Amino acid sequence: MVNLDLGTIEQAIKAAMAEQIKNGHWRWVKEIKTYGGEFDDDLLEIVKIFPAIWISFVGSGSPEKISYNKIQYPITFVVLVGSRSVRNEESRRHGAGTDIGTYTMLKNVQELLIENDLSSQNIQGLAPLKLGKTKTIFNTKTRGQSISVLSQEFTTQYVITASERDREEALTDTIIERINFDYVFEQSGVPIASDLVELKEGN
Repeated sequence: MVNLDLGTIEQAIKAAMAEQIKNGHWRWVKEIKTYGGEFDDDLLEIVKIFPAIWISFVGSGSPEKISYNKIQYPITFVVLVGSRSVRNEESRRHGAGTDIGTYTMLKNVQELLIENDLSSQNIQGLAPLKLGKTKTIFNTKTRGQSISVLSQEFTTQYVITASERDREEALTDTIIERINFDYVFEQSGVPIASDLVELKEGN
């Protein structure tokens, strides 16, 4: 099995949500993207694509060594859901009429991803996603539009295998079975005695 990496997992999360649109379950989503700092730009331009979802890698926890060449790697991703309303600040969260609010968007994302190991996206070896912290990113009004953006963290983990070390460890195990010592006079350089030390299994 090929080692997982952050990009593969991020794309699998996007693909799982994109399937909901394709299957007609999430007709309310206009766009699903990998987050690239969009909220640092012109907010009025960004809200034009609302309701929308972004995915981003947040960071890792402390890796744990589980064998000589395997590391358990805990990681956190975040999903951002954004909605707008021209009605009022409550509508951007709860929704109104045909407009969906961020609370409902968040609920849909949670139900899809909680305990999901992304095996439906041909991912193998990933621990099921666990629900993390939920935060408010934006809850504001600008130029007559009420804007709401919520973030939801998901934690998971996978094993990183240092494959090159398999061969090195195997060579170490098979080659170092005994050690030979030669005792040499410094002037002549000729060995005058030798000791052979057999290494016992487990040394």
